[in-house]
Amino acid sequence: MKEVLRSDEGRQVLVDRFGDLATRGFSPDAMIDAFDRQGVERAALYPSFSLHTPYADHLAPDLAAALARAYNRWIGDFCREGEGRLLGVAVVPLHDPVLAEQELRRAVDAGGVRAAMIRPNPAKGRPLHHPDNDRVFAALEDLDVTLALHEGRGGRSPFAGDRFDTWYAAHVVSHPFEMMLALTSLIVEGVFDRHPRLRVGVLEAGTGWLTWWLHRLDEHHELFGPRERPHMAMKPSEYFARHCVIGSDSDDPFVKQTVDSVGADRVAWSSDFPHLEAKYPDGVEQFLAGANLSEDEARRVLWAAPCRLYAV
Repeated sequence: MKEVLRSDEGRQVLVDRFGDLATRGFSPDAMIDAFDRQGVERAALYPSFSLHTPYADHLAPDLAAALARAYNRWIGDFCREGEGRLLGVAVVPLHDPVLAEQELRRAVDAGGVRAAMIRPNPAKGRPLHHPDNDRVFAALEDLDVTLALHEGRGGRSPFAGDRFDTWYAAHVVSHPFEMMLALTSLIVEGVFDRHPRLRVGVLEAGTGWLTWWLHRLDEHHELFGPRERPHMAMKPSEYFARHCVIGSDSDDPFVKQTVDSVGADRVAWSSDFPHLEAKYPDGVEQFLAGANLSEDEARRVLWAAPCRLYAV
C-alpha cells in the first residue's frame, strides 16, 4: 500500500522546508521574497496538479479546455500581482486543437502569460507533430509566446514509461524519453520547417541525454534524410540551435558537457522551486559550484538563455 500524506501532514512538510513562504501560501509577495533570498530576478511559474489534470487523455475536449481556462485565469491573476517578476505559464491541452488555440489566445490576451505548457505525449491519438496541431504552433508564433515542453508522470496520458507498474521505473523513463520523442516530432516531422519562429523549452528532463540524441538524429539524417525527409533544410542539431533551450537543474552533473555541445545560450538553469527537492535557498550557488562553467558561460545560462527562451 502506498503511503499518502494527509493535507495537514503535507502542509507541515512544506512549512518545515520553506517556513514563512509556506505559511503565507506561496503568495505573489512570498514568491518575490523567495526570489530575493535566492538572487533570482524573474521566474516562469509552472503548474503542479495542473501538470496532470487538464491533460488526462480520457477527458472530453471541452472539459479539458475548461480546466485549462480555470487554471490559466488563476495564474494570470497571480502573475499580474508580481511586479513584472512572475512569468505565467498557461496550460494548453491538445485534446481539441481548435479549443486549444482559443484558450491560448484568451490567456495571452488577458495578460501575465509568457509561455504555454504542452505535454509531449500524444493527445487523443494525435502525436505532437500531427497537422491538426499546426494552428496552435502558428498561434504561438503569432503571439510571440514560448512552447514549453514539460512531461508529467501521471494524469492518465500515454507516456514513454507506461509499460511499468512502479513509479520508480515509470518516472525514470518518462521525462527524458518523452523529450527525445518530442524533439524528433518537431524536427524530423517538419514542425520547425512549418513554423520557423517557434521558440521551444525542453524542460524537466535533465541535459545528459541531449548530446547523444542530437548526434543520433544527425547521423540518421545523413543516412535517411535526403530520401525520407527532403523537406529538412538543416541538420537536426541545427534546428535545435535555432529553436530550442534545454533546462538544467541545480545538481545536473552533465551541464558542462551540454554547454560544450550546444552552447551556453541553449541551456537555462531551472530552480524547481518550490518542489521539496529544490536546492532552496542556495540553488544558484550549488549550481555554480558543481557546473564548472566559465564566468561568461554562467552568465548566459543564468540570464541570457532564459531571457531568450521567454523573450523578456
